[in-house]
Amino acid sequence: MLVKNIRLSDLSLSMACALLPSQSLIRFSPCPPNTPNSRKGMAIQAATWWGGIQKPDKVELHPITSEEEFDRVLLDCQESNKGAVIEWMALWCRKCIYLKPKLEKLGAEFYPHINFYCVDVNCVPKSLIERASVTKMPTIQLWRNGEKQGEVIGGHQAWLVLDEVRDMLKKKR
Repeated sequence: MLVKNIRLSDLSLSMACALLPSQSLIRFSPCPPNTPNSRKGMAIQAATWWGGIQKPDKVELHPITSEEEFDRVLLDCQESNKGAVIEWMALWCRKCIYLKPKLEKLGAEFYPHINFYCVDVNCVPKSLIERASVTKMPTIQLWRNGEKQGEVIGGHQAWLVLDEVRDMLKKKR
């Protein structure tokens, strides 16, 4: 989501609206205290819409906690003709924890066409981990039509992992 914050003290309301794209949602919000324009009391926040769908800044990775839930996620994605990105992680894994918020931001780029999930391998049955062929953490997989379409094993720098995941998602569109 493209968000612009404009202080009323900087521009008049009509000038601010003229600078924004035609498909914008304009919200007024209180200015933070102790800012130069806090006397004015309001700031304009505009969020741009694409095709009637507001793009979020990030998409939360929904947790999968059981094999039944995993099956339901794959079935829902198959019925809605969407892909599912699943990060297989562990809470003790520093790279997994570091990568998660970056994947949430990446999810915003592909919203609403791909759903993003995470699985803590310490909280699900071993049979699910074996079924997904996960051997290392973090592992990011793309699932479509109930089948694994791609995989990135993220043992290296986060920006490289994100580039690989982005490439995987664009190729498999």
